[in-house]
Amino acid sequence: MENILLVIIVFITSILFSMLGIGGAVFYVPFLYGTGMELLSAITTALLLNIVTSGSAAMLYLRKKMVDLQVAVPLILFAAIGTQIGGYIARLTPVNVLLLIFSIQMLFIGTEMLFARFEKFYRGKEISGKKKKILIVIGGFVIGILSGLLGVGGGSFVVPMLIVLGYGVKFAAATSGFVVVFASLAAFLAHVWTWEPDVTLVIYIIVASFLGAQIGSRLMYSRIKAETLRKILGVMLLVMAARILSGLF
Repeated sequence: MENILLVIIVFITSILFSMLGIGGAVFYVPFLYGTGMELLSAITTALLLNIVTSGSAAMLYLRKKMVDLQVAVPLILFAAIGTQIGGYIARLTPVNVLLLIFSIQMLFIGTEMLFARFEKFYRGKEISGKKKKILIVIGGFVIGILSGLLGVGGGSFVVPMLIVLGYGVKFAAATSGFVVVFASLAAFLAHVWTWEPDVTLVIYIIVASFLGAQIGSRLMYSRIKAETLRKILGVMLLVMAARILSGLF
């Protein structure tokens, strides 16, 4: 029964996260950890779900030409370097410290998703030239470190950064989703050698994640406003961050 519920939750959340271009690990890590899974195992499983969810959604976004490859490729390259560093640090860091960092990240991202301060501040502005290249290099590296350290694909940071660069919400989410596939893959490879999964369960949630993302990507492209879903996600992240912090103090 618990496994069936988990599969259903993964399916539903994959629909939501595929629309937002953030993979979903920012939700899956604390959720899986809360089910009794070890933190590093939860991180590895969440990264796998990130790869499946974002990869499934990226199939449509690439066909619809919603992904800016000129920005995505360098982000992926520098994120791949950062993930190996983050993965190494994660194995040396106490669980409570990782959870504290993760909850702070969730508070920041949840607030941004809810109020869209970056988007409001940078709306109508565009960073280009050398400043844009520097931001992409630094952003990719930082995203990679956070991906390896916290088990997130980095999409929750990529989307605000792309908005700063002048992208609309939907194109930012689509490009972010493409970046998340490869950032998550690099982080997954940094963690997978310590992973001892329930193979049957993993197969079920992979299928659920793939199908959910197929539905979500089509809804995002044609029908549902990403802004509405982003606000729902913001509330969800703030509540989960508060739950983690309450358990730490």
